Amino acid sequence: MRPLTTIESDVLDVIPMSKERTISIREISQLIGVDERTIYKVVNSLRENGVPVCALRAGENRGYFIATTEQEREEGVRAYKAQVKEMNAQIDWIEGADLADWPKQLKRVGEVQ
Repeated sequence: MRPLTTIESDVLDVIPMSKERTISIREISQLIGVDERTIYKVVNSLRENGVPVCALRAGENRGYFIATTEQEREEGVRAYKAQVKEMNAQIDWIEGADLADWPKQLKRVGEVQ
């Protein structure tokens, strides 16, 4: 692991250990005093540096946390895997689209054949 930057240390200090309590990007941004886009970059940098920063993306307890068990890690990664699956499906749809004839292939509601 490389040494953390000041902002990485600041962000790391406010991300809770364990999924029992989470923190949103907005909350981190307000606490640290930088924009949310920067916080996303810092969180990814922490991950690259080996910190198991996970996120819950649904339910009441949405937000970031540091995984402390394998179960927490799996739960934190689950949403990302679903997102990747959805993005791969979108790529397949785009790549499979007929660039020349797609307008002719569409059928609109109420359109007579």
